[in-house]
Amino acid sequence: MIRNGLISALCVIAMSLACGNDTDNPVSKTSAPDSPDVGSTAGNVVFSPGDVRSTTRWGTDDYELNAVAVAGDTLAVTLSYSGGCRTHRFTLVAAEAFMESDPVQLEVALAHDADGDPCEAYPTEEYHFILDPIKARYKASYGAGPGTIVLRLDRAPGGSLVYRFE
Repeated sequence: MIRNGLISALCVIAMSLACGNDTDNPVSKTSAPDSPDVGSTAGNVVFSPGDVRSTTRWGTDDYELNAVAVAGDTLAVTLSYSGGCRTHRFTLVAAEAFMESDPVQLEVALAHDADGDPCEAYPTEEYHFILDPIKARYKASYGAGPGTIVLRLDRAPGGSLVYRFE
């Protein structure tokens, strides 16, 4: 009886560890109230020195970037990838420095960590990246007030995006 109870307790602990909080993960899942067929996730924005496309820290797994848009302080991307069995993480990696032009430009890229997902489904999801860290870096460099940044998102359909803020 005690042995069965101990085994049950260990199973519960193991399951909670396997499915527990992903506090170290760069992306946390959120629900998509207006789109039941397409998941919605929120992703981190990080700054990286050097070429943002060659960073491996946040993942190098492949994906297809279907659509991108800037709305307010949010970058929304719709993307597809192979997988479906594990949690996939997307991180928006931004260069540490702006490219001087009028308006300034910033190299950004999406990094994908598939967590070794062996499945072959092809889900499509919408991710949202809050651009506040980029706005804060801009204001620290160029002063308070409104600003405009051309986001040079690697692989973006239609090319660069314009991010305007107050």
